[in-house]
Amino acid sequence: MTRITLALLLATSFAAPTFAADMIMVADPAPVPVDLAMPVGFTGLYIGVQGGGAFNPDDPDNLRVNPSFGPTVPAGGAADAFGDSFSSEFDSSFIGGVHVGYDYQIENFVIGAVADINATDISIKQNAFSNTPAFYTAERSLDYLATARLRGGVMVTDRALAYATGGVAYGEIDYRFSTDSPAVSGNGRSLATARPASVSEDEDEWGYTVGGGLEVLLTDNVSFGAEYLYTNLGSSNSSTRLDGGPFDGSATNGGGTTGEFTDFESDDDFDFHTVTAKLSYRFN
Repeated sequence: MTRITLALLLATSFAAPTFAADMIMVADPAPVPVDLAMPVGFTGLYIGVQGGGAFNPDDPDNLRVNPSFGPTVPAGGAADAFGDSFSSEFDSSFIGGVHVGYDYQIENFVIGAVADINATDISIKQNAFSNTPAFYTAERSLDYLATARLRGGVMVTDRALAYATGGVAYGEIDYRFSTDSPAVSGNGRSLATARPASVSEDEDEWGYTVGGGLEVLLTDNVSFGAEYLYTNLGSSNSSTRLDGGPFDGSATNGGGTTGEFTDFESDDDFDFHTVTAKLSYRFN
């Protein structure tokens, strides 16, 4: 019995390595890598710069000459010292500045807000020419423009956004009046009898702006776009009042006054179009 037990033990010891060599080891599967990066999109704060042009293809209204002792000119074809000698023009300009905004993307839709400030040098000039001869020019100019707008749009590709935008606009408009009339400037006439112009400046500096654009993500953090805006800063009540001589209906510019006067009024809307290119850095 002892010999049998010993034989079984010896057989088992020699067979164990063979069984171990033939055993199949099954390893745990390798973990699947997980991409934790956020998808490319427009959500987040951004800052940037813009530049382009400001223009208006339509000429402004003519300067309105409104004597208190006669018909307004031009308005009824009245024969007077001005006839129909009027002109007006809009001086275009470069526009450029900086912007800051925030967008929020919901699937293929993007909503957000943006504020910007721009330097520019656009102006409206309105001229009247009398047969004296003399010129009378009212000029309104805009040195800077600021807007605060909402915008909303739709993704046309996974990196391109088409949007509409609108909001309020503010700009400081300067009003100036100039003339070479002797009755005002004293040219060829005693300064004691020349009457200075009385300027009343009341410009509407608040208005609205609407438009749209296209913006493309060049990288995850940099976008480039083009934007069109129409801006209207409203009409004004700015005017210049002249009296004495022909401006109060008398023939000379003596020391007295008849109590009459002539107003040169500029009340056309200060409106224009802008097209700008925009470059933004996004803090995604």
